[in-house]
Amino acid sequence: MHRCESSTVGVTDDVYDKETGLIRATLVLCQRDDEADLGEIGNRMDEHHIPQQLPDSTTATNGELLVTIISDEKLKLSIWWNWKFLAMACAILAYNTMTGVADQQISKEINSSVFQAPFLLLWYMGIVRTFTFPVYVVIRTTYEFFVQRHNSKTTTEPEEAINTNFSSILGRFASIYREAETVFGASGLTLKTGASYLVPFALLWTSTNGLFYWALTFAEVSECVAVSSSTMIFMYLISWTFLKENFILFKFFGVLICVAGVVLTVLASGTTIGASSNSLIAGALVISSSLSLAVQTVGFKRYLGSPTVCQIALFSSLGSFANAVLTWPVFLSLKLTGNELWDLRTAPFGLMSLTGVLGSTGALSYYLGVSIVSPIFISLSKPLQIMTNNVIDIAIKGIPFGLYHMIGAGLVITGFLMLLIPNTLVSLEIRTFILKLRPSRKASAKEVELTTIATANYQADETVHRETKTI
Repeated sequence: MHRCESSTVGVTDDVYDKETGLIRATLVLCQRDDEADLGEIGNRMDEHHIPQQLPDSTTATNGELLVTIISDEKLKLSIWWNWKFLAMACAILAYNTMTGVADQQISKEINSSVFQAPFLLLWYMGIVRTFTFPVYVVIRTTYEFFVQRHNSKTTTEPEEAINTNFSSILGRFASIYREAETVFGASGLTLKTGASYLVPFALLWTSTNGLFYWALTFAEVSECVAVSSSTMIFMYLISWTFLKENFILFKFFGVLICVAGVVLTVLASGTTIGASSNSLIAGALVISSSLSLAVQTVGFKRYLGSPTVCQIALFSSLGSFANAVLTWPVFLSLKLTGNELWDLRTAPFGLMSLTGVLGSTGALSYYLGVSIVSPIFISLSKPLQIMTNNVIDIAIKGIPFGLYHMIGAGLVITGFLMLLIPNTLVSLEIRTFILKLRPSRKASAKEVELTTIATANYQADETVHRETKTI
């Protein structure tokens, strides 16, 4: 039981429910001795667009907490019907796709007769990614500083203004860091929380990217990216198992159709993985990389929840630093044993730095998509990367866009749209619709009645589930 520090009225719970597409609004009235001002309550409810359904009595004494459920209605439709959110989600997906394609193509071009070192490349990328949070802090602080300076109407002396601005900048640095470190919990960044979160994710990031870059030394980009589409299957199964997301057969069919379109597109381009030992090794490496990426994505969503961009930037920088500290013996031992070929005098540091920048911004967009959208949605960047890589292959190699390409593209788009359909629309009503379309026989009155009863029971269970979660 919480205690009321003062007489306050406010909305403390405005949570989007992914399963029902509802916005839950809870009015919390904290009162010490006097009765609440119903006019104030009404004004606060109007601010938050909450229907005014106050009970007859809304008083509480002796510092007790009175919680009144004001609304459990469909205040908003599913977020997928919000065009602003949908546009932002698609923009994140598009940027993640573009950075992924650029990273893959450049990583392939880096390999040459004098340089084949995927784990050195990965370590160097980690060094570049450690600057993610410092760059974010500088950009954000500069933006806030000029906004405040533009809006300020004070007339201070230049010396005083400089001192004030310098102290405010230091204060902003500290404020941003305090905001960011809460990603590790209420206690912030400690040795325990750092080891618990950073080390596992650093190792997963190393295995995901290191295995994929290693596979690029055995096969073409289109082959490796096509096989990596298995990430979607792993993502869906792991999310269903550990994140307790609803397993919807309709969505699973969407995943299969999308993968089928990807495979057909790759088959049409003539870049299939053959029976050579190098291709088989590449396939095994990419599948292992896909599984590692799926575990990394689901683990991020499960243990870190929905962090802000600031928190993601700090986590990315510290995770990359942990990766650089932990994995330097890997590329050094591979160099000494002759399994990696590189020399500091001939290493393409320009392309490696560009890859690191693309990887850093791509990781930000990736984790941002996982955080505010969903792991399954952001995994759709894989089929889009395959389509883009095939377009590049066609433009460079002159492969014509034939019938199989068009069919494959159509399947990918169809599966993509199936995965975008809100869960609330994929229910037992679809089963009723299918029964009506069956040409062999009409559904009997008993079957229709049973289906109707099942639908009603399903909706009743959902209502009880929502009320239970609200309470």
